[in-house]
Amino acid sequence: MEKVQLPKTGFAALKAHFKDDFISGFSVSLIALPLCIGIALASGFPPLAGLITAVVGGIFASRIAGSFVTISGPAAGLIVISYGAIESLGGAGADHGFAGYPHALGAIVIAGAIVALFGILKIGKVGDYFPSAAVHGMLAAIGIIIIIKQIFPALGEATPKGEILEAAIDIPYAFVHENFYATIVSLITLAILILHPILKFKIVKSIPAPMWVLIIIVPIARYMGTEHLIFVDLPDHLFGADGIKFPSFAKIGEGAFWIAVTGFTLVSAIESLLSAKAVDSLDPYKRTANLDKDLVAMGSGSSLAAAIGGLPMISEIVRSSANINNGGKTQWANFYHGALLLIYVLILSFAIELIPTAALAAMLVFTGFRLAHPREFKHMAHVGKTELNVFLVTIVGVLATDLLIGIAIGIVVNYIFVFTKGASFKNLFKIQSEQTESILHLHGALFFSNYLSLKKRIDKAMQSNKLELDFADVTLIDHTVVHHLETYRKVLKREGKFLEYRNMNHLIPVSDDALAERRTGIERSTTIKKLSKRQTDLLALAASNGWNYTLKQDWNGVWDFYTITLRKKIISLENILTNSDSFIAYTTADIITQEGARTTTEYQNVTVLKISGLKPLPKFYMAEETLMDKLTNLISDDDINFDTNPLFSKNFILKGENSNEVRKVFTPEILAFFEANLDLMLISNSQDILLRSHYRFLNQAEIIKLNRRAEELVQIIDKMKS
Repeated sequence: MEKVQLPKTGFAALKAHFKDDFISGFSVSLIALPLCIGIALASGFPPLAGLITAVVGGIFASRIAGSFVTISGPAAGLIVISYGAIESLGGAGADHGFAGYPHALGAIVIAGAIVALFGILKIGKVGDYFPSAAVHGMLAAIGIIIIIKQIFPALGEATPKGEILEAAIDIPYAFVHENFYATIVSLITLAILILHPILKFKIVKSIPAPMWVLIIIVPIARYMGTEHLIFVDLPDHLFGADGIKFPSFAKIGEGAFWIAVTGFTLVSAIESLLSAKAVDSLDPYKRTANLDKDLVAMGSGSSLAAAIGGLPMISEIVRSSANINNGGKTQWANFYHGALLLIYVLILSFAIELIPTAALAAMLVFTGFRLAHPREFKHMAHVGKTELNVFLVTIVGVLATDLLIGIAIGIVVNYIFVFTKGASFKNLFKIQSEQTESILHLHGALFFSNYLSLKKRIDKAMQSNKLELDFADVTLIDHTVVHHLETYRKVLKREGKFLEYRNMNHLIPVSDDALAERRTGIERSTTIKKLSKRQTDLLALAASNGWNYTLKQDWNGVWDFYTITLRKKIISLENILTNSDSFIAYTTADIITQEGARTTTEYQNVTVLKISGLKPLPKFYMAEETLMDKLTNLISDDDINFDTNPLFSKNFILKGENSNEVRKVFTPEILAFFEANLDLMLISNSQDILLRSHYRFLNQAEIIKLNRRAEELVQIIDKMKS
């Protein structure tokens, strides 16, 4: 597998990675600006509250965080808790004069201190306790609640008070009495957010979707006028009567205050841990966050933000994913994002007040849909019936009661399923095991609440660089444990340690999902899947050309190429076509990659061709040059350009670890080849090279054409050697 040099840390990173972090921080700040305001309004807080949290998160929390590329600030996942707290403590929203605002700030200050204490006591690992299905159910329920609540302001109507199910009943009324102008703004906003990932134009992809919303919506909204739309209202003076507010502890003796503290504490801690772990899985440099240190940063950051009027703070997944995708390398990107937002508030408040609230509500409707996407329901159904049932029960529990009771119901139901499958109460939090040399023999049932005991036992047993887990006497491994074990295996592998399995044949997966629950006492599925039309067509293509065809392959390091795997994860490698010419092997494959996590998850299909057998080349990659690349090049000179071939330099960005060695590869003949094939991209991992054209699955004719052009490229390279 290709080794990636880790970025520097601390103040050394400030200079070493300034360009990457500043460009990414700037891009993230443009995404954060409307989202922070929208989250604050949806939470019943003044719009300034969301911006305060993002500024404090960037400037303060980034300096003590235990993660590397997370962006901290307010999050959509806390809207439900925040709105409930401010409403129960006096009143939410401008129409109630934000009466509960200072009391909610007091609750956030205390909750933040408790979260920081969790980190000091090193209990960040408890994030692994919660069953995956219940957590996914909680997040989906939050998404549904956001959709129901934000449909009303998106249509220009006031959000009704009361329980969420009562509000849902009023949705038809809102559609009947909608504000035409607000509805138009919301529909355009949703259209931009939906189409942005689909459209492939360079100018479109170079600018984040939320900024496109503002670029297009602001002039339309100003034309419609203030008599038809509501706009963001920021205080005239930050330190005036309508500016920064300070927390009140006047209601500290009331039950509603401590209910709010409990909600803020538990949900923000869970969300922060989940987000930090999700971002770890996206980090191209495979670094692992210190979760305890991150809890300290998020907790103390929340308390500090609330002390000057801000919302609760967590590591936020949408902006963190954007940070990774834009090339952010260290926590300085988070710092720049916060500093830039502070500048916007101080000198561009007039521009912020041009944003219509209907557009912000529509953004949150879209965010809610991503949290409760039908894909989540389909995924849970695919994993297994137990996970689907726990997922659905948690959703219903949250909608019928509240977040904390809802997820508690999901956990209890998960326990019921586990115990009906033979788990013992004595294994509730502890596993039974013994060790012989480098083998850890496990017994009984392994399920979500005893995984922490299992992980502790693995760490203790890992005396050398290899440990085998013997499942001969195990009766059940639930989905949560399977998922955690696979994730932990990858972490250990990056550290040069190996965790292997043995004696698992008696544990039958309940579905064909790779992470499905496994248990004894059920029959193994004998269903044979029919080949799809694409598989049948490519099998015929292989036969007609004398190529070898493989239906599916496990991903391994030989497919580790910069633009395919650095900020993406290969989740499927299928339809592998192999042919050889002398000592050169040509391997074509359909690859599905995953980019982002949770609400930012996007899947991309691409057909690529790997050329093996050439002499070692320097590491480099080519990609389409975007507007963001052009801006980056203004403060950087790492794009390799060729004055003799301006067409190549205009259309491609070319980067490598050793620019002089890369220039030797790109001879006039190769530059001319790519100028004649502007759709082709070339990547080298030093052992092999990868060629691709369009970012999608290619048809049979296009695959043949790609192979012919690969052979032509190899001929040019061979002439260079001779």
